[in-house]
Amino acid sequence: MCELYAINSRWPVRANAGLAEFFGDSPYHPHGWGLAWYEGTHKDARFQLHKEPITAVDSNYLSYLLDEPIRANRLVAHIRNATRGIMSFENCHPFIGRDMSGRRWVIAHNGTILNDELLSGYDQWIEGQTDSEQVVLYLMDLIDEATQRVGHDLDFGGRFNVLSQVMDTLSDFNKLNLVLDDGEYTYVHTNTVQDTLFVRRGANVATFCTRPLGDGNGWEPVPHCRLLAYREGQCVQVGHNHAKAFDDKLYLRILAMEGR
Repeated sequence: MCELYAINSRWPVRANAGLAEFFGDSPYHPHGWGLAWYEGTHKDARFQLHKEPITAVDSNYLSYLLDEPIRANRLVAHIRNATRGIMSFENCHPFIGRDMSGRRWVIAHNGTILNDELLSGYDQWIEGQTDSEQVVLYLMDLIDEATQRVGHDLDFGGRFNVLSQVMDTLSDFNKLNLVLDDGEYTYVHTNTVQDTLFVRRGANVATFCTRPLGDGNGWEPVPHCRLLAYREGQCVQVGHNHAKAFDDKLYLRILAMEGR
């Protein structure tokens, strides 16, 4: 499976050390890497996106990026272990979505969509071959539908409600570990039976990763089966517990028995 890494902070923080350790796992997740970050608020944020269909530790481009200070308020990184789709730029995370208000979303997914009825038809509109990109288009459509219903751009509460409902409906028989950033807030969701997303909270900064980094101190599992929203390093909203958990170990055993 893939791995996720993200930062949400009140002030720009230097991310190089954490990113170097995170990307060091890429020999086990060799099918591409991606990195997106914001510095500043939604209205005047500087945004950068970099990704490449190559194992991260073999990337001269990533090495060049990490040689310079990367300072960010919000950051999303991903290393890919493909379950669907070839090794290509189009299949690398994070994906960028844009809703009808012009808001840009950064989305990275560590998961598998087995029950894909809700995503039916989106395979015709994606640039790559991943179910993750279909999830992005589905999310943007639901955000736009809610915007049209209320007749104006959604505020944070409106966006959170849409995302929370999506996590509920889309978690049925699907692994849905997600990190999303809408330019103001970072949203996280994990629905595996096992702990597959962790958070380390400091003074006005929260860091997320698929596994605890460093010596493991200070990391704790992200609560399962509910959407959480962070702003300026603080958890500001927790959604309801939808209780639709996915057993990652069972799924991997089934794949092994099938020789996949």
